[in-house]
Amino acid sequence: MVPLTSTKDENEAPELAAASPREVRGLVELTERIVVGAYRGHPWIPRALTIALGVLVGTCLVAGVVRLSPLPLIPLPFFAVSACALIRIKAARSAEANQSLVAWTGLFTGATLAGFWLISMAGRWLG
Repeated sequence: MVPLTSTKDENEAPELAAASPREVRGLVELTERIVVGAYRGHPWIPRALTIALGVLVGTCLVAGVVRLSPLPLIPLPFFAVSACALIRIKAARSAEANQSLVAWTGLFTGATLAGFWLISMAGRWLG
């Protein structure tokens, strides 16, 4: 049977209050650790994101020419915002500014996802 009262000593509580430096205290700190750890640990990530963004822009341009329609070009402003954020990510990565790195990564992700969504909407409108 499991006892209903705690079997631990009350004197252990101050030890739990002094958290280890590896403990994460909130969602913001967790996000910061994931983003900063990824960018600092893998220097090829900004290059891969640049290539992926270039492929998306190229796909929109080719689709606009092939379809002879301006609808596939709708996501291009969002991808321009993503490119600007990617430039800022590279600058923040070299400047050791963790909060700005997280903020620019969020903007890059949001603008890229909005562009993806608009690509799918343009596909539905044209299809």
